[in-house]
Amino acid sequence: GEIKEMLEIAREYVTAIRIKSRMSEEKDPARSTELSAYFTHCNLQPIHLLLALRSAMGTAFKHKNFIIAASFARRLLELPDMNSERNADLRVKATKVLQKSEQMARNEHTLNYNESVSFSLDCKNFLPIYSGDASEKCSYCGSAYLESSAMK
Repeated sequence: GEIKEMLEIAREYVTAIRIKSRMSEEKDPARSTELSAYFTHCNLQPIHLLLALRSAMGTAFKHKNFIIAASFARRLLELPDMNSERNADLRVKATKVLQKSEQMARNEHTLNYNESVSFSLDCKNFLPIYSGDASEKCSYCGSAYLESSAMK
């Protein structure tokens, strides 16, 4: 029970750190935005999710993916921590990003990301695994892999 839970938490944080590392190396704006989006789907503690959403919102906005930037801003504004005084500046920023993004209402880049469909993340290539995709799970930690990139 408890050990399995700790293993799941560790897997999520290792995946998140690996995505963050890949984001810092990525030069392609579309892939950078995808990675930041996937980062927000790691099962993190609320304060860390807040940081992931802030980062994704900024990345998407910077790369002119306004529709997805608006989505991250909405998700950020829905977090309970956003009502605290310490997040007042971020709340204002997210509100501005949301307003500007809704005005622009377009995405510059086509992304391999669909926020409205549940997915797992291929932990090797950081790609979404949608229901019905052929995938495998690590028997130790439960990390998911598309069969085409599974550990051999």
